[in-house]
Amino acid sequence: MKKSLMAIILATLMLTACSSEEKTEKEAASTTKPETTTTVATTAEPEVKEPRNAKVMLFGDSITDGFWLEGGYRTFLCNKLEENGYSQYVDFVGRKNSGSGYDGDHEGYTAYSIDALPGRSGITKLANSLLKKAEPDVVCLQIGTNDILSHYELDTVDARLEVLVDKCLEYVPDDGMLFLATLPCMDANDTTYIDAAIFTPEYMDQCVNDFNEKVKALVEKKKGEGARIELADVNGVLAKEDLYDGVHPNEEGYKKLADFWYDKITAFITE
Repeated sequence: MKKSLMAIILATLMLTACSSEEKTEKEAASTTKPETTTTVATTAEPEVKEPRNAKVMLFGDSITDGFWLEGGYRTFLCNKLEENGYSQYVDFVGRKNSGSGYDGDHEGYTAYSIDALPGRSGITKLANSLLKKAEPDVVCLQIGTNDILSHYELDTVDARLEVLVDKCLEYVPDDGMLFLATLPCMDANDTTYIDAAIFTPEYMDQCVNDFNEKVKALVEKKKGEGARIELADVNGVLAKEDLYDGVHPNEEGYKKLADFWYDKITAFITE
């Protein structure tokens, strides 16, 4: 009987010890702080894209040449590219050179029209040899002012322009661009170069507007064919008060053209 009593006491003591042990473990677990995971937010550095190098041909008539102001808009364009660190990427190409910018190469021809017409030479005849030699990545083409001044077959001027555009596109690489410009306004109140017997101010406005609509339609047509071409709407840049002689920009006008082409060229090399 004593042995039985002793066994009962021992069993009771063991159960009590186990219960106390379990309670202690539960209390310890309840007071232990849960582990925490700290997430460190990281901000990825934006990728800095190096501008691409581009050979740029400025191709056109006296406004490209820089009539009355040597270098015209090209000098201001060079200065702005240089000031903003882009001159090392832009190589102007052409067999002519003028202006005081870092690179005066160009293909601007005073008094030239799109194609040869009575009393004028045309730049279309020059296009193949010039483009083949220069191998430009970008062509900035502004032409047609003298076709209007000569009042020469303006109903079909877009057909002549398309021939020239197609020649340019033959030489524009797959990753290049032809920028085809509209024409700035002209002011027939100034008869220095505008024939008053043909043009009233209203009729001159109509001729310029009609020409520019043809330019816009031609750009859309060529884009639809998959060509590397974009509209350069110069007409929206200059007003009549920006003209020197009714046709060519004054100094402020040339500066506005420089800003316009700066935006086009830098957007291309940084795209």
